[in-house]
Amino acid sequence: MTPGGEHTTRARILEVAEAFLGECGYHGTRLHLIAQRVGIQKASLFHYFPSKEGLYRAVLEESVGQTEETVRRVLEAQGTPFDKIRTLLESYVDMVAAHPARTKILLRQSLGDAPSEPPHTNDSQRLLDVIVQFIRDGQQAHAFEAIDPVALVLGIVGMVAFFFTSAPVLAPAWCGDPWSTGHAERVKHHVVEVVERCLTPTERPHAAARRATA
Repeated sequence: MTPGGEHTTRARILEVAEAFLGECGYHGTRLHLIAQRVGIQKASLFHYFPSKEGLYRAVLEESVGQTEETVRRVLEAQGTPFDKIRTLLESYVDMVAAHPARTKILLRQSLGDAPSEPPHTNDSQRLLDVIVQFIRDGQQAHAFEAIDPVALVLGIVGMVAFFFTSAPVLAPAWCGDPWSTGHAERVKHHVVEVVERCLTPTERPHAAARRATA
């Protein structure tokens, strides 16, 4: 098999494994079914990944890597801090909508459906640090409100996950098809509005008082 062919096969394995892990969870996923859908023998999986746990970690790394690439591209582009926040949020919602299994994997992992040895979180922590630092820089420049940036980012992740998983169960008439373009646009609008309200600097009482007595 050519190097290009091996790369294509590896990417296809990751794509199929992601779908299975999202639908069946780590413990419910069977390697022979992944191999069958890819069109290879089960033994061939181990040419690319040493174990089921190794495949699981590779799926997570692929997800974080793509997200980090998008985040860095947005933050390095031209624009105001709020321009970048809006683009970042819209890009994130697009990624979640394009890869529904990733949100399901995250939720399953939070409930303990993962390898006995939890995956390393260095990549996720690095990605969180990049976004948090961007918000802190904006706060120091008085472009953003002084709120807890870590709590804000985690809240965004939770809110987006909710809109694509639990919201369709609680409010099916409002959501419609949770993975449709229309639903993704509604989620973008709501998330951007909430975050902009959180980050828009508010007038401090003492500052208003100073102006009133000037």
